Amino acid sequence: MKGLLDTSVFVAREQERPLGALPEDNAVSVITVGELRLGVLMSDDPDDRARRLATVTDVEREFEVIPIDERVVREFARLVAAARRAGRRPATTDALIAATAAAHGLTIYTQNAGFRLFASIDVVIV
Repeated sequence: MKGLLDTSVFVAREQERPLGALPEDNAVSVITVGELRLGVLMSDDPDDRARRLATVTDVEREFEVIPIDERVVREFARLVAAARRAGRRPATTDALIAATAAAHGLTIYTQNAGFRLFASIDVVIV
């Protein structure tokens, strides 16, 4: 089964935190690439910045990067509407990653338990 790796997976690797098992075939959302690039730009430490840049460069080279398209946008609206009706306010980036998973029939692999608020999405906490 192909997985959609969330940003937290790559941050955990950078910080050498333990990670659970991941599928062999994975993709990332373009939003994850954006979050990783933001991390590069926000770092004031040269060593940290270099490590973060290496991470995002590897991600772009090694994984399929799934763009935001009409299917993803439709799923985004559906997921956010359902969350808001339930009294929740999901982060926009998390909702876009969840929508990418929904639109492409993928399971999200993450260390962010907040993805569980999207009840219709398969989420594996690693």
